[in-house]
Amino acid sequence: MVEFKIDARSLREFADIVVSLNQEAKIDFTNKGLSTKVIDPAHIAMVLLEIDKDTFQDFKVEDEESVGIDIERLRNAMKLASSTDIINFKADGKKISIKYGNLSYNIPIIDPSSISTPKMLNLDISNKIIADFSLFLTGIKAAENFADVVTFHMKSDELKIMAKGESDLENAELSIPKSLAKEYVFTEEARSSYSLDYLSNFVRSLESVTDISVMLKTDYPLKIEAPVYNGKGKVTFILAPRIESI
Repeated sequence: MVEFKIDARSLREFADIVVSLNQEAKIDFTNKGLSTKVIDPAHIAMVLLEIDKDTFQDFKVEDEESVGIDIERLRNAMKLASSTDIINFKADGKKISIKYGNLSYNIPIIDPSSISTPKMLNLDISNKIIADFSLFLTGIKAAENFADVVTFHMKSDELKIMAKGESDLENAELSIPKSLAKEYVFTEEARSSYSLDYLSNFVRSLESVTDISVMLKTDYPLKIEAPVYNGKGKVTFILAPRIESI
């Protein structure tokens, strides 16, 4: 049995992060909180999301338990909730009950053993920048106007986020100089391209993020980490590279 209470905005962010890659997820509950690992059907991107029990207004877990959830159905059940509504969540082994205000919904539980769970990669990346999330988001939004591939280029003094259109005259570029970074670790010049669709869906799902950590290596998976829920949770995103550049 799993029961918790949380504001709708926080639960909606959790659902949005997960569904940016997959509609279904296995959620692992312990007395310390919850976690989930999700991979997209093409095995191009994965997410690890961990949330401490202190994020919740009430959190009860009888024993360590894994629950399979159709996340899209969970989002649909919260469509009428305001951001401040308190969601009452209960999983009894057969169904999930969602209640807020005068509304209640029941969602069938998915067998968690039927849901693919990825192993998080142990990546060897030494370059890292920690910067304001709004700067990073601006670069991704700018790239969306021109292309379906985005390129990151890290040098000793800046990180560039670049996208190229159909012609050489059509492009977008955002520079995050070392002076604006909250942390800047540089060991070697790095340049790598990634699918903008996966990256855009992920970053647009983040609501409680203020700072973001980006780890980059040439033609290597991109790793992004960020604290969520005022530091009471953490999200890790890994995206396979596209071997092309602008």
